[in-house]
This record gives sequence, C-alpha cells and structure tokens, in this order.
Amino acid sequence: MSEYSGISIKDLTSKAIRALRSSQYDEAVEITTEIIERDDTHASAHAIQFSSLFKSKKFEQARRMGGLAAQLNPKSVFILNNQACLQLEAKQPAAAAGLLKSLIDQFGERGQWLYNLALAQRMVGNFEYAIKMFRRTLDHQPEHDRAAFQLADCLKVVGHHEQAVSAFDYVRLLRSKHAPTHSNFIHHSANNNNFTQSDLDQELALWLERFIPKDRRYNVDQPSDALKLKIGFTIGAVPGDWLQSIVIPVINQLSRGEDSVSVYWHNENAASGLFEEPIDVTVATAMSDADFARKVRAGGIDVMVDVCGMRIGARQRSLGLHLCGRQFGWLAHEGAYATPLVSIIDDMLGTQRFYVAPNESPPTPAPKNIVVGIGSKSGLPYEVIKSWAYIMHQLEGHSLLLDAGDQHVIKVLKERFKALGVTNDRLVFDTSKGPGEGSIVLDNFVSNEIVSASHALEAGGILVALKGPLFPAQQTAALLEQVERGDWLCSSTAEYVQRAISLADGALAEPLSAEDFEMSRVRNIQTFVTLFRNTISS
Repeated sequence: MSEYSGISIKDLTSKAIRALRSSQYDEAVEITTEIIERDDTHASAHAIQFSSLFKSKKFEQARRMGGLAAQLNPKSVFILNNQACLQLEAKQPAAAAGLLKSLIDQFGERGQWLYNLALAQRMVGNFEYAIKMFRRTLDHQPEHDRAAFQLADCLKVVGHHEQAVSAFDYVRLLRSKHAPTHSNFIHHSANNNNFTQSDLDQELALWLERFIPKDRRYNVDQPSDALKLKIGFTIGAVPGDWLQSIVIPVINQLSRGEDSVSVYWHNENAASGLFEEPIDVTVATAMSDADFARKVRAGGIDVMVDVCGMRIGARQRSLGLHLCGRQFGWLAHEGAYATPLVSIIDDMLGTQRFYVAPNESPPTPAPKNIVVGIGSKSGLPYEVIKSWAYIMHQLEGHSLLLDAGDQHVIKVLKERFKALGVTNDRLVFDTSKGPGEGSIVLDNFVSNEIVSASHALEAGGILVALKGPLFPAQQTAALLEQVERGDWLCSSTAEYVQRAISLADGALAEPLSAEDFEMSRVRNIQTFVTLFRNTISS
C-alpha cells in the first residue's frame, strides 16, 4: 500500500505543488503518479508531473507526459512553452517554432517566448527572422543578456558587421565584468575601424583581474634538461586552414626530435587523427581552468604554447596561473596578453615567421580578367568591401572572384556589394577557381588569412596588401617580408586601391618564382621548426 493511499486527492495536489516549488521533483512525480492512478484525467496532476520532469531534465519522460498535460490543460501557457523548449532540446526547431507562434498569436508577446522562437529560427538557418525576434525580445526585456549576445552573433554570421559592433557593445554593457565579452567587441570593432585605445585598456584590465592568482602558491621549476623539453600546446578554435597548414605540421615535426609533445585540445570538434602517434592528446574542453592547471602541472610541462590566444577555447586565466617556467603565444589572435607571463613567439621569430604547408589541391587558375579577393570565407569588413567596390568601378570588364563558400555569407556579400553599385553579375563565387600566375590578388587588409595569401604567392599571384595596425592585419605583411617582397606592401588604403588599379592597367610586377618561394623558407619546415624550438628554449 502506498504511503499516500489514505490522503485525499486535494491534499495530495497541494503536497505535490509544495514539492515542486521546493525543487523536490522526484517527490512531486511520486505524488502525482498516485493521483493519476486514481484519476487519469486529473489536469493539475499531469501539469505538475510534466513540470517536475522538465525541471529535473528528464526530457524523454517529460515529452511523453507533455502531450497528455497539454490536452488536459489547453490554456496553460507554461505547459505549451515547456513543450516548445523540449522540442528545441530535441533539435526539432520547426515544431518548436510552430508552438511558439501559436502561443504568441493566442496570448500575445512575452520576452521568453520571443527568445525561444528566435533560437528556433536560428537553428533552421533563418537568420534574418531570428535577428528580428531577438530584437523584439530586447524590446520586452532590455537586460536579457543572452538575447543580446545571440543578436550580436547572428549579425556577425550574416555579415552585418557595423550592426554587430553596436550589438556586441550592448552585450558589453550588460556583462561589464565578463572579459570574453569585451574580446568579442574588440575583435569586431577592430574589423570595422571602430577601435579605440580605451576599449583595449578596459579589456586588458578585466583580463588582468582574472589572470593574477590570489596567492603565489605555485612554484615552477626550470627544465631539468634543456635538450629534452616537455612541450605543451593549447589549441582552441583555430581557423581550419591555419590548423591544417601551419599548426599540425609544425607540432608533428617537433615531436620527431628528442622532446616530448602534449596537445591540450579545447575545441569542440574531434581531434582524432590530426597528430602523430608519439603526441599525447588530452581533450580538455570540459575542464575548468583549475583542473586544467592541475593537469598541466601533473604532466611536468616545461614550455606551454598557446595557439591563437583569445579565440574560443582559450585558456587565458590558466596561463595567468603560471603553468610552467616558459609560456608563449603563437599566432596570437589579438597579439597581446594581459599577463606578462606570456611572450609572443611571432614577435621573436624575426623575418622567418611562417611555415605554410603546400596547397595539395590547387584550384583552377582564374582568367586574367578576374581579380581575386581572399579572406572572405566568413564575410568582409565594410572598409574592405568599400575599397574593393571602388576598385571594381574603375575596372570595367573585370569580375571579382571571392573565396566565400557559405550561402549565408554569399547572400550578404552580394547585398553589400550591390548597395555600393557592384552588381551580382560582376561577382564570382566558385571555390574551384583561384589565383594563377600573374593574377591580381586583393588581400583582406583587416583580418588577413595567411594561408590563402601564401597559396596565392605560390600560384604566382601578385598580392595587393596593406599592413594594418592590429595583429591580424600584420600577418600578410610579415609573409611578404619573409619572401622578400616587402616593397609590395601599401602604406595606406588609397595606395592599396591605386596599386590594384595600376596592375590591372598593365603596371609591371614580377610574380614570385618557384625558386624564390622555396628559398624564402616558407616551405622549409625543418628550418622553421629549428628556429621555433630554439626560440622557446632560449
């Protein structure tokens, strides 16, 4: 006999409600099960049990109960909203969107319903509608920081960069003590020439608070044998081309010497099969900073190299805890760390800053009347689009080949070029084509893609490049200096535009020969790895 058998349904219902409100979800389920056994159409019992299962994250059971609860409580907005949330969790955004639209049509707009509807629309790829709904959410709940972040992220994805800067700035207002939020703002404002020193100072001050340990309880020994180092690499969300063409080859080559190499993988995507057998790979995605620090110290790592710092998956705070005697940033995204405990390798390598693996499947060379724009895979900053559009206005009879492949990015790029008078028929989106010998190649002078630039030089392209003030915009400049083509660099946007136009009009420029390219050591991995190894051990 159940312990509830002598209690009336009315009293059991009250008891179940109290259990639900005090987060005693299992007890609430047990009580409502007793009620439903006595009365299988008891609306309140079904609603309470559904809510208890939902809140205790027993989603499969909640789904089964949700249908019955909705039938018995057809006017319960709470149940309908929870059903929509379950469908989102089950990756059924279309069904969730239908439920949420029905809720809004019947009962009017509410902030959380609009937010969930926006998430559903984002999941199905309807970014413009999602942006509209995230904005409506903020109209209802101006301090909804998740909606503010999602809005900014959607604007970034579809290429509305100026609006994304403003949206990330608003997120910064809502999350004023959250350093990664400031990093997002810095990155996007820099991409759109809306960057100030005070912005950077504020961000670095916040990182500094996170970096410095409350007490200096960690003692780090110098390596016992400088000829046999234990080298660790932390890898977060590195751009795919950089990972395959620069990072992996260098790490694999480094592991073939006397040193032992460990990789700490912080990216959500699988790391299997990327690194050679001697390399120890630890998937540290779910580790806290403290657990990660303990893991590194337990491994006796002598030198830690952070790849692409400040991107997603970065371990900034851990580096501030002084994991080992020597800590370096390599391909550091912002080119600056708030802690003096990290040195930038890129600044220490001199003119030999890169090794880039050969392009194993080079694209078909584009015709001579096509100008090639590189670095557009995730969209283009407005300043770059404006410059490229002006160039195209001066080059009648030429088309512009862009290396974007994502359909959302392509759609937005077409719209933005059209707004500046460059019609779609003059834009070519074909990833099977690329630079050939003598091709005019326009570099994205805000956020360079060093691999694309290297492959363009390898194919004999004439690179039009501008050395920018921020670290990402200095990569191509360093590459050109490494291949002894520093004279190709432009000092201003006006000079950049004029050089592209002059080249199209027949100005002489000798492509980099295959022999010169090899002599530059961009292709000599052993030379680069030796320099890299000497730098981190000195």
